Amino acid sequence: MKVLSIYLLIFLLLLLLAGYYFLYNIYGVEIKKSANNLYADFDSEITIKIYPINALGKKAWFRKTSASFEIVEGSDLISVLENNSDEGIIRIRANGKTGLVGIKIKSVHSLFPEYIEFEILPLTA
Repeated sequence: MKVLSIYLLIFLLLLLLAGYYFLYNIYGVEIKKSANNLYADFDSEITIKIYPINALGKKAWFRKTSASFEIVEGSDLISVLENNSDEGIIRIRANGKTGLVGIKIKSVHSLFPEYIEFEILPLTA
């Protein structure tokens, strides 16, 4: 009985350790956009959110990551509605002009900054 309880304790410790490294620990970030493009009106919005990724390629359990957003290109084409760097979220709206917007994203858990681009498309009749 004593040997069985020791084996059970070792198994539980190994399970907790594997859970920490595979499910809880952050190995990178993933960027999710609510839409691929904006339209040249004053109602079109896009939300960009940063997710921490675990060793299995899924969202890390009980974790969040912070990120800073820098609008590199097309800052006159959009208005920033929400910029929550602690949660890793930016929400922007089009200003009625067409063009290309580029955003540099620096996350605490990524080695290099990410760069995303999206186009503000003209309205079609």
